[in-house]
Amino acid sequence: MQKTANPHTPLLTDSYLVVHDGTMTWDIPGSNQLAGIHVQRDLGAGTYRLEYQRAPIVALAQNWLVSRGADLDQVTPHDEQLPTCDQPSRDLEQQLAQAGDRYRIANSYTSDLVLDPAYSSGGPPSSNEDLVYDFNTWIIAEDRRPEPGQHPVRVFYEDVDYLGRTYTLWEGGFPDLDAAYEWTRRAGEPDNPLPPVETEVVRSPRTAAARTTSPAAAVSPAAAAAAATDPTATRPRTRTR
Repeated sequence: MQKTANPHTPLLTDSYLVVHDGTMTWDIPGSNQLAGIHVQRDLGAGTYRLEYQRAPIVALAQNWLVSRGADLDQVTPHDEQLPTCDQPSRDLEQQLAQAGDRYRIANSYTSDLVLDPAYSSGGPPSSNEDLVYDFNTWIIAEDRRPEPGQHPVRVFYEDVDYLGRTYTLWEGGFPDLDAAYEWTRRAGEPDNPLPPVETEVVRSPRTAAARTTSPAAAVSPAAAAAAATDPTATRPRTRTR
């Protein structure tokens, strides 16, 4: 949570929060369970304005708050009881939180299933260690400003190890939305890894510019072949009066 006062008008304050709504597990399956909340208070008038936006993962809730003036460091959870992640996941989270409007979220789905292997057998409930926790979230986003050589559609996939109190966030690239949706049909399965963001090896800008401005680049392969077989192709034309 972050609470700030307007330096020019101390009676105006802003509060920024990232919250988890546990009741969403009983809502429409896949619904976003997190939200960013922005509260503006006018202490002089005795009024306030509250706005919020739901988000599938913390980084996207932070993104919305940062766009409204929040300090990212102040809206980053630091509770020791919360799950932790590795450094690449933190880097990706920070990238998303500071991405502004670069990504347009097309769809997302949050799974928070707890499965008991003993349920189908009719036996007694399993212990917590034997339960299967299927906690993960996928997000399909369109990159409005992709870098050269990068796919225009991304899938961000957060996988939670509930018992280990850790989670991992990955990013994959796709040529279009249909390909991204097809991946999510088997999201997280071992034989269905996320493809790389980059499409292929891209020449450096200097090399690409040289190829496009070179005189040879302006000659089509067919014209080059004709010039090689026609001895008159390179002769200067005779100018008639």
